[in-house]
Amino acid sequence: MAVSTISNDEKPLSTALIYFLGILGVALVVFFGGELIRNLTGIGAKSGLEVRVTNGEAEVIVNDKVVGRTPFESKNIKPGTNIITVRNDNRQYQTKIKFLPSKKDSIFVVGIVRDLGVSDVFSSGQELWFDNDGSENTIRIVSEPSGADVYIDDSKVGKTPFSSGAITNGDYTLKLVYPGYESSEARINVQKGYTLNVSVKMFPYPVNPVVEMFEDSENLYNVSLDNPTVTSDPQSWVKGLIYWNTTRGINLDNTGMNKEKVFDFFVDYKGNIYDANGNPVSTQEDLEKLKDLKKGAYLGASTSDSGITDEARKALEKLSSAGVSIAKSETAKIKATPYGWLRVRDTPSLNGAEIARVNSGDEYKVLEKETGWIKIKVSDTVEGWVSDAYIELSE
Repeated sequence: MAVSTISNDEKPLSTALIYFLGILGVALVVFFGGELIRNLTGIGAKSGLEVRVTNGEAEVIVNDKVVGRTPFESKNIKPGTNIITVRNDNRQYQTKIKFLPSKKDSIFVVGIVRDLGVSDVFSSGQELWFDNDGSENTIRIVSEPSGADVYIDDSKVGKTPFSSGAITNGDYTLKLVYPGYESSEARINVQKGYTLNVSVKMFPYPVNPVVEMFEDSENLYNVSLDNPTVTSDPQSWVKGLIYWNTTRGINLDNTGMNKEKVFDFFVDYKGNIYDANGNPVSTQEDLEKLKDLKKGAYLGASTSDSGITDEARKALEKLSSAGVSIAKSETAKIKATPYGWLRVRDTPSLNGAEIARVNSGDEYKVLEKETGWIKIKVSDTVEGWVSDAYIELSE
């Protein structure tokens, strides 16, 4: 996203336009300080550009020409529409912005700040720049996603897309907040006679603030989310989660934020398995490499489901057969019944259809539990629910 302000030529640009980049809690904070100062000399009709990236460095390219690396600043950019590319070894971001030429005693500086992340979804940034298109607005704000709450100096003023002509000259703190996304904050400068444009891309949370282990598991954590933007592409989600872990941190069981990789493997709701780096695990050889790993994460597409999908459970069985310990192993022993057997139903209900019968005294692996019912593995092809009134559990 871009940044823009007005600066002078009496001091280095870095002292007139100051960026503070960092993660404070769950907010991406970027401060821009700008001022309109007299006695600008010797630069001609040029424009300014500053580019910053969080988490590493990147090349800065202007109209297909590499001009430097971040942190980058220049007051010698040709006015007019320019294509700016920010690129690291894995990702790049490109934007097209109209640069205003310097005028009398002021130079207009476009600013771009990016967290290049790992994908178009799992990335973020800000762009700020000035227009003099005759609009009465002094500020225009757009965001992705749209509908973010807009706060100026801690006062809520509306939602994106937002525009106003009521913001007077001066410096302000701008903050955007949207549920399920990392908030974005910037220190901005508004100048009468110009429109400050602010464009913000917000980073979706790939994990909840606190991640807890499934009650019936030894090492499987539940990172299910309800945001379809995050969950629709599980492989991208895994990569985004790992990136978040190493750049922001993950809080397991309320033990505090940890930026070391906390998960050794991942299983998504579609039944796909990934290693600690987010690479798909598909062969038996790949599975066997995971056998000594300790912590896993289940990526579910809904927080309302207390368990995991059938596809994910089958994937966990593959891991278990390869030597990965997932669940606390429980066995269901069928108690004595009036008939010497117990019905197995397709749903945890007396209305469920009978799909099998199991004999008193026999033992079966426990797959899942619900109030009053236990799901057991009857055979390689049959799984079903039995009443817990006739079950004796043991580990």
